Amino acid sequence: MKNRLASLFPLLCTPLVAGLLCAPAVRAQVSTNLDALPEAAPATQTPRQSARQENRTVTHPAPVPQAPPVPPGYTRVPSIAAEAPKPTVITPPEFPVILHPAVPAADVQPDGSSHSHTEPQEADSLRILFDTGSTGLNATTIESIRHYAETMAPKADTRFVLRSYATVPGSDISAPRRLALSRALAVRGLLVRSGIATTRIYPIAQGRPDSTDTAPADRLDILPEANPSPSDSPEKGNTAP
Repeated sequence: MKNRLASLFPLLCTPLVAGLLCAPAVRAQVSTNLDALPEAAPATQTPRQSARQENRTVTHPAPVPQAPPVPPGYTRVPSIAAEAPKPTVITPPEFPVILHPAVPAADVQPDGSSHSHTEPQEADSLRILFDTGSTGLNATTIESIRHYAETMAPKADTRFVLRSYATVPGSDISAPRRLALSRALAVRGLLVRSGIATTRIYPIAQGRPDSTDTAPADRLDILPEANPSPSDSPEKGNTAP
């Protein structure tokens, strides 16, 4: 069977090869004359494409107004804003302020062995006399100080200076001041508990009085004075006495 197919193969292929060799050559002709080309049929649009083109809007940028030309010899003045720019607000940082509470009012108890007493002075002043080397006050003196405080408390424009003096044996200048301060704090406590604010009381421990002072040495003077008017000057205004 294989020998028979081998003998038939040349007989089948010879006419096909001869036909390809004898066929005329085919040449393609390209024309550059566009008028000679057939007219193309107009493109048809679907209803959806037509609707899209109708709904499509073309946005053109707005024309930028041009400034008129500047005549020769003149300088163009820059445009001025209609209103001033808003100021920039810078928030300052927060700093904690430590508030110190006021010194509490002393709780003064009457001393039965004390010989203290009070003496009214001029200009609504009050003098308190102590025993030498003592801070004790008897019941009569305490009641007199309370009555004075209740009378002066409604005068809101008045402050009170407590000038306290004391004598102590020896040459130590610190001991008389400490004793005078203890007396001033005791009287301050009575004034506060009787309705006078602590901000209106100024205790001053003078200590040992001067040699020219003829008043009693162991004393405390309550001196009322008007509050100074507010002022921005460092030499005037609300200054301590």
